[in-house]
Amino acid sequence: MLEIVGRLNRGILSVSDGEHYVTLLLAELDAHERTLHYVNCGHNPALLFRSETGKVTRLDSSCAPIGIFSEQVCELASAGLAAGDVLVLYTDGVTEAQNDLGEEFGTDRLFSSSRARFFPVGGKPYEHYLQQCVRCFATRVGCTDDATVLVVKWQF
Repeated sequence: MLEIVGRLNRGILSVSDGEHYVTLLLAELDAHERTLHYVNCGHNPALLFRSETGKVTRLDSSCAPIGIFSEQVCELASAGLAAGDVLVLYTDGVTEAQNDLGEEFGTDRLFSSSRARFFPVGGKPYEHYLQQCVRCFATRVGCTDDATVLVVKWQF
């Protein structure tokens, strides 16, 4: 994965001025080992909800966004997985959605709405639930940026 990040970094840097960049979280699931390997290049931290403990692990940045520096120094991180664990990946359009007062939806609201939905899980898919939460929060302003959510639940 670090080789892929390096190639992407060189490619983006070759066509940009160093002031334009890309954030990304690249992840790979090893189903045999039940491990998620990832590198987060300046992207929003993914949220890994642990089914056994109810706790959340933030998959924080391990390096700068790609396309800024000629040499990208990143660390590969890993997280063990158990059946029922849920990974939530999202773009900044979700957390930066604003209400009438200019307040952002934010990571704390995303975390709270996710926890309420996953423990226990049921009803409509999480994506629809989160979309409703963001729409209710940002009724007039709405999302002014892309708002994408990807949810992965492991059932080994």
